[in-house]
Amino acid sequence: MNMLNEEQNAVVNAIASMQGGDRLVVSGRAGSGKTYAIANSVLDRKALFLTPTHPARSVLDQELPDKRHKVMTIHSAIGWYRHRDNDLEAVEGYRPAKKADRGVGSTSAFAKADIIIVDEFSMVGSFLFRAVEEYANEFGLPVVYSGDRFQLPPVQDREVITKQGFPTITLNKSMRFSEDSEIFKLGELLRDAIENRPTDDLPCLFDRDAVRVVPGQTWMDGLTSEYSRGGNLLAVTADNETLRRLRHKVRQVDHDRLCAGDVVMSKQTDDQFRNGEQLTIQHVERSTHILSDVPGCLSRSHELKVPGYALGFDGTNQIAFVLEREKDADKLSKRIHGLYEGGKLDFDEAGRVLDWLDGINRFELAALATVHKSQGRSVDTVYIDTGTVLRKPHWLSPITHKRLLYTAVTRARKEVVFYQMPTYCTADEENLLLAA
Repeated sequence: MNMLNEEQNAVVNAIASMQGGDRLVVSGRAGSGKTYAIANSVLDRKALFLTPTHPARSVLDQELPDKRHKVMTIHSAIGWYRHRDNDLEAVEGYRPAKKADRGVGSTSAFAKADIIIVDEFSMVGSFLFRAVEEYANEFGLPVVYSGDRFQLPPVQDREVITKQGFPTITLNKSMRFSEDSEIFKLGELLRDAIENRPTDDLPCLFDRDAVRVVPGQTWMDGLTSEYSRGGNLLAVTADNETLRRLRHKVRQVDHDRLCAGDVVMSKQTDDQFRNGEQLTIQHVERSTHILSDVPGCLSRSHELKVPGYALGFDGTNQIAFVLEREKDADKLSKRIHGLYEGGKLDFDEAGRVLDWLDGINRFELAALATVHKSQGRSVDTVYIDTGTVLRKPHWLSPITHKRLLYTAVTRARKEVVFYQMPTYCTADEENLLLAA
């Protein structure tokens, strides 16, 4: 059994004294030993570990040695659901804490817990934070928020946890990397820049050891080769359009369709799959998705049809349907809203079609993602798109850009790879990490 260091012992002691209503933030970079310290803090308690995404839940489930504890997504624990308002816009909701099951036979995970641990708090926005706090207060439970405050904030939401004034313990040491590791040094440089010099330009990066800088073609050849071998990797960009172009090059195809053999990740939770669930495509067939008994203003045949593909997967009998063109769903959705606003569809008729559209499966390649979508994941090698991640995208502020780069770098367990770009990164014959 590994010994706890001084920082981790501080976490253990702080959590040991927590009672109902207490809050604690445990912050530290990936590999700092947060989960190990927290797991050692709750050996004599029943902990409910909550994550904001399914990929993060899967990682945490593997890391926790004690299976007595419950690991769930926040969404599952709070009875998350989505409904439509009077304008047909999707609105999030959850089961009120006061209506949760209680007592000996309770099915509520909160009723069976002594303490709540929320992992990856950087991805927890105001909606999920409010729900967790409501349940914690209702059941009189202490809450530990664990994560990395330097990572990106939640998408289409705002940071809330770091602004609550909760007591905070920061783990500065790395249990994954030595202090001589170039990945560790780069991470520390970025953390320091985020905290102390958020508007300054970053120095040029130079190739050394685990922080590699290679010619563009070498970068692409390495990524393509490792992808084809099924390597433990992740290639990240800052935006979806760059990601789409990269998918074409890596897979060496002239289309953007999914193919047999592709390892994919569900982009949503629906009746069949969970957001972040990974599957390997076994076969692909052309198919048509049909909704019957629709009003005549939508279709003279009273059937809506959208073209796409049926996907079968290894190890499961589930069959998914994906659209041939995802933009078809957006076009149809706009049409439904227009007919509803014009009085040609009532609320139930329009909502039925929109729910049908939302139920269509959506997948993306697991090994290629935007940096935002990569949060909560950990792989051996991260290929970073220099042009959109190391070079600041025009739509990002300087501090958010640094957090974007930091998030990308800290996904790696072994190495990160950039392609050369003048003034941003280049190979250096003296093998220095950073130019002053």
